[in-house]
Amino acid sequence: MIIEMLVAAGVMAAGTAVAGFVRSRRRASRARAEAAKQAAAPAPDAAKAARARGLRVDDVLLYADEELWLAGVLDLDEEGFVARLFRTPGAKRCDWLVQLDTEADRVAVLRDTTEVPTGSVPERLRIDGMLLSLVRRGRARVRSEGAQLPAAGETARYAILAASGGRTLVVLDFDGARRIAASGELVPREMLDLLPGS
Repeated sequence: MIIEMLVAAGVMAAGTAVAGFVRSRRRASRARAEAAKQAAAPAPDAAKAARARGLRVDDVLLYADEELWLAGVLDLDEEGFVARLFRTPGAKRCDWLVQLDTEADRVAVLRDTTEVPTGSVPERLRIDGMLLSLVRRGRARVRSEGAQLPAAGETARYAILAASGGRTLVVLDFDGARRIAASGELVPREMLDLLPGS
């Protein structure tokens, strides 16, 4: 009886050791397979990496047959990101480019407009025959960086209006500086190729 108990205990101990060994081999095998899968996965391309950082001063965007140099930026912040309005000097298609989200997935090319009435920007406004509706308004801190920007204050009242189809209007009213009003169209992000600046 004692011998049978010792044999049974030995068998159980051996079984436990074998089971532990098998589990550790399976874990190691899974880890090797996962490492091989990650190594084989394509690295994120430069465009995706650049999008993750948003747009910056001195970046150049290839749009249709034109290069848009982002010479300067008015960065709007109202307890978080509002928009970044970039000056694009020398461009035929636009005076400004606006980045409407942090990843630069929503970008519009804009031209200066005089169609916005003086005073507070209404919630609905017709620009170039299209009716635009208010998307967002508020008062933001403005950080200027780069070249070829008009005079701007440290704060501005802003209004962003849009219509279906991508029509966009951005209005900035500064304390002690001239209003900026620009309208244009959203551009599908895949139509823009980024050449990162320095």
